[in-house]
Amino acid sequence: MSDIVKASSISAESVVEFLATGQKGKFVFTQADPEETARRIAERDLNAQSLDELLGGGNETVSGRNYVNKPFQINNVEWQASEIEGEGLPFYAVIHAVSIDGEVLVITCGATSVVRKLAVMQQNQWLPAWCKIVKGAKTAGGYEPLDLVKAPQSDIPFAG
Repeated sequence: MSDIVKASSISAESVVEFLATGQKGKFVFTQADPEETARRIAERDLNAQSLDELLGGGNETVSGRNYVNKPFQINNVEWQASEIEGEGLPFYAVIHAVSIDGEVLVITCGATSVVRKLAVMQQNQWLPAWCKIVKGAKTAGGYEPLDLVKAPQSDIPFAG
C-alpha cells in the first residue's frame, strides 16, 4: 500500500484507505473535474427526500462535540477537506441525520474514531443507522475523545 492517498474528492473509500496507512501517509487532493462536481450536486438535489434536505431547511450545522449522547439516524455522510493544518485528520465528516423528534440535522465531526466508523458504515452501505456520539474519559492531554456507538433501542421512541 502506498503512503500517499490521492483523491479528487473525499469518499468513504479514500478515508478508509488513508486511515489504513496508520495516518502516516499523506492525503493529496488532485484537481476536481468540474463536470463531476456539477453531476454530484445535481444527484444530491435529485435524490433529496424532503424539502429541508433539498433546500437546507435553514438548519445550522452542529458540531459533534455539541451533540453528545443524543440519538440520531444517520442517512448519509459527506466528506470535506479540513482547513486546520497540522492538527487531526486532513478531512472531516458532514453527517446528514434526523433526530428522534424528526428534526433534520447536519452534524460535523473530525474525531478519528467517529470518522473511521462513518467511513466503514458508508462503504459497506450500512446506512441509515441509529447512532449517538459519546465522549470518552479525558486523556492526559485534557482531551475528551469522541466515539460513535449504536443508539440502544430504548433511546429511540417507537423502535423495536
